[in-house]
Amino acid sequence: MKLKKNQLLQLRGGKFPIDETVKLNLARKHQQLISAEPARFTGEAYTTSGLFIVEGRVSGELTMECARCLVKFPYRYNVAIKETFMDENQIEFDVDEEMEIHPLEDDEIDIIPYLEAALLLSLPHTLVCGEDCKGLCPECGTNRNEKDCGCVVERIDPRLAVLGELFGKQDK
Repeated sequence: MKLKKNQLLQLRGGKFPIDETVKLNLARKHQQLISAEPARFTGEAYTTSGLFIVEGRVSGELTMECARCLVKFPYRYNVAIKETFMDENQIEFDVDEEMEIHPLEDDEIDIIPYLEAALLLSLPHTLVCGEDCKGLCPECGTNRNEKDCGCVVERIDPRLAVLGELFGKQDK
């Protein structure tokens, strides 16, 4: 989804409403991501003081793999985004490197990479299908959410292993 610089300049202080379905390229950008449905971006674009601002929300659904039990599950998101762009030739003030203002490329604003980045930054590092997910058994690999395998998993702290030997238990 690209916005033209001239299109935004013609608004003369007005706002350009945006409500579009976009396809995000998220393949191999998160270790648990299986697939992504097209996302919906609703927001607006406007100009102020020589800056081009795009803000709104991107929402949709991802298919993720649970970090504990490896089952696929849907993950819904609704992420706020606000990005600022500038035409380096027409800027009216000094730009500091920490201001996070992106330069226009070919008098266009392509917001897809910024939507992808906002979504990926909003995802937790590790996703689970539910807070009560029991995960896979470390002994036999059975999904403990589906059935109880009966394995007894008991770990002894290596620093206390000697005490375990005294009581007849060994570290597995």
